[in-house]
Amino acid sequence: MELPYTICFITKGDSILLLFRNKAPNKGKWNGVGGKIELNEIPYEAILREAWEETGLIIKDLSFRGIVTWNKKGGMYVYTGSDTEGSLLEGPEGKLEWKPLEWIKTSSEVVSNMPYFLPYILTEGKPKEHAFFYSESGGIIDYKVFDLADSLISKAGSQRTEQHSRIVVAK
Repeated sequence: MELPYTICFITKGDSILLLFRNKAPNKGKWNGVGGKIELNEIPYEAILREAWEETGLIIKDLSFRGIVTWNKKGGMYVYTGSDTEGSLLEGPEGKLEWKPLEWIKTSSEVVSNMPYFLPYILTEGKPKEHAFFYSESGGIIDYKVFDLADSLISKAGSQRTEQHSRIVVAK
């Protein structure tokens, strides 16, 4: 399965930068920053670009932490970062706020699957697949965690690229 999306959770102390989405999917919910992988982009390049476009921040310590899939039909590469450069700037995607992990784990205002996978994503260890299965009405009916193939970890892994250099120069 080819994954079309990326997402990143930028941390500062005990807080995580979240975006209150103005657009579908997940309009009106808090989520990490990210988006679609463009043609000829690798996931690492896509999340650097998306994070910069949505926050004004360059993530200097980007780390691949796994994937999240839904109904084995779609998914996203998940990254974390804490060392950033630049000034936080809100854009058309939505407002940005630093939220504590404890709030995220219990809030009905976040994307429904985030409280399940985010605590694992923030811990050390080998990246995993967090597989969600949804009912026709959109409710989570099952959640499983699987090991990832080394080839997928390599594909998504942290690599400084020409695209990263262009983002740094643009700032």
